[in-house]
Amino acid sequence: MLHRFRNAPGAPPVLIAATDNYGILAVARALRAAGYTPWLAVHKPGTYAARSSAVAGTVPVPDPSFDQEGFVSELAVAAERLSAAAVLPSGENHLLALADREADFAGIAFGVPSRESVNRATHKGLLSTLGTAAGLRTPPTAKVVRGDTEAVGAFDFPAILKPLYSLVRNPDGTMLGYSVRHVTVEQAEEAVKGLPERGGLVQPYIPGQLISVSGVSWEGEIVCALHQLSIRTWPRHVGGSSYAVTIQSDEELERGVGRLLGELGWSGIFQVQFVRDPGGEHYLIDINPRVYGTLGLATAAGLNLPGIWTDLLLGKSPRVDGYRIGVRFRHEEKDIRALIRLLLVGDGERWGALQGFLPRRKTAHAIFALHDPMPLLTSAAKLLKSSSAERADPQASRKTRQSW
Repeated sequence: MLHRFRNAPGAPPVLIAATDNYGILAVARALRAAGYTPWLAVHKPGTYAARSSAVAGTVPVPDPSFDQEGFVSELAVAAERLSAAAVLPSGENHLLALADREADFAGIAFGVPSRESVNRATHKGLLSTLGTAAGLRTPPTAKVVRGDTEAVGAFDFPAILKPLYSLVRNPDGTMLGYSVRHVTVEQAEEAVKGLPERGGLVQPYIPGQLISVSGVSWEGEIVCALHQLSIRTWPRHVGGSSYAVTIQSDEELERGVGRLLGELGWSGIFQVQFVRDPGGEHYLIDINPRVYGTLGLATAAGLNLPGIWTDLLLGKSPRVDGYRIGVRFRHEEKDIRALIRLLLVGDGERWGALQGFLPRRKTAHAIFALHDPMPLLTSAAKLLKSSSAERADPQASRKTRQSW
């Protein structure tokens, strides 16, 4: 069943396999600005992007984490019914389900790289090797198996504990997600019990600034790139950007990223993340071969990454200009929590936290836009749900505050 039809005349329909991530909202807005008509294939209602005026409509599909074949089949049917010019994945679960399934989307531009590229790009255990080959510095890394508490302290504490894959396939074919964790010595035993059966990786926690190089790659060549600095992150230590700003490009760092993407043969949107330590060294910590959270910052700064990606898929010559430095990005939900934490326990950072509540010019927002206000309903629903959960379990709420 298709919902809401508002195709713009002459604007080719593009079907986005969507998650409930706010980055999808940025994709939809960017595609509309680039002259395309975004449609969403969703497995749950009430997402940020589904409420956007940029979106022509939605079509329900199974969750690829639980029904991969059903997802591919229903997505292909929807793409044909819509006469979609292109199909775009947004999450790792889409990439894993759709890799090597071009035949199901005959005649439609297919935004999924080869199975080999997808497998290598989503394998965190390969990142250190690939990064070193690309001339990038990586943190010391060791493998750890489930239950091996001693191995977690191989580089002392606090430590960073990562799964080998963000999504792990179960014997029944379903996929389960695992997150990166910041682990103290008191948390080590509990943390290793929660590892996937195949184990994970441990690295030292490197304090510093989160730096990202994002853009579009085509057959392993960078088409465009943008550099950004995360001023605040949430959750603390291992979270994504709650407040970020575009910065001057580091040409040496970008060349290393280019070599990394070349090793992967990557085509599509990407984000490569580094920690810059107080001495100025950049340590490669992650690659997001998918739609990422701060994608709206790139569009606001002058690089419409979804539009460029879609143009390339359709054989067009995309318009690629430079990006503006000093453009800012705020995630409304995350940044309020990051600022509150700074006020509560930030010591010398409290004045900066108070200033952080003030609006700033040249700031793009993850959710709110004057011309597209309805996605805020999703934020309101999430807030209500969170408040209800806290009332139902006040002890969990206290634990959350203590963890700040």
